[in-house]
Amino acid sequence: MSLLNRYYVLRHGHSLANQQKIIVSDIQHGEHRYGLSPLGINQVTHTLVNWPFSIPDMIFHSDFKRTSETAGMVADYFSRPLQPSPALRERHFGEFELQDDAHYPQVWQYDEQQPEHQFGEVESLTSVCEREMALISQLEQQYCQQNILLVGHGDPLQILLSHFLNQPLNQHRTLVPLATAEVRALNPE
Repeated sequence: MSLLNRYYVLRHGHSLANQQKIIVSDIQHGEHRYGLSPLGINQVTHTLVNWPFSIPDMIFHSDFKRTSETAGMVADYFSRPLQPSPALRERHFGEFELQDDAHYPQVWQYDEQQPEHQFGEVESLTSVCEREMALISQLEQQYCQQNILLVGHGDPLQILLSHFLNQPLNQHRTLVPLATAEVRALNPE
């Protein structure tokens, strides 16, 4: 896919939900709670000091607290504007909301079998990819030759990376997982 802009993805830093080992995927729980842990703040700071790519011209981020805080640190560091986008929200994990994060592998097993599954009322891989690609399509219509940073969550960013690598979405877990506060190029420079 040929794009007019360069895109980078950044997973939020380690969060209080990560620390508590719970799944927080609903905006009603994640918008004002479960922000960055002290470890997460340190991780984001380390990423910024060692930034490997062009400085972002603009930053779009999920409106969850952990991603808003991560994006805010990036915006402050580079003096760049940022804008929340629901398209970058966490994948909704349905029945597993606020449950132990040991449920993730069970969902990922279903992912491998069928990208359209909604086991446990989990948002399908296809649905996640479609909402993220709708944002990129919108950005492609609005901007040209910009470095755009997308700050989001592990599963959605893995799904987006799979899409850009032309891998089947149900293989998103075969990619090396994005570490907390890790940044990668979505489309190479």
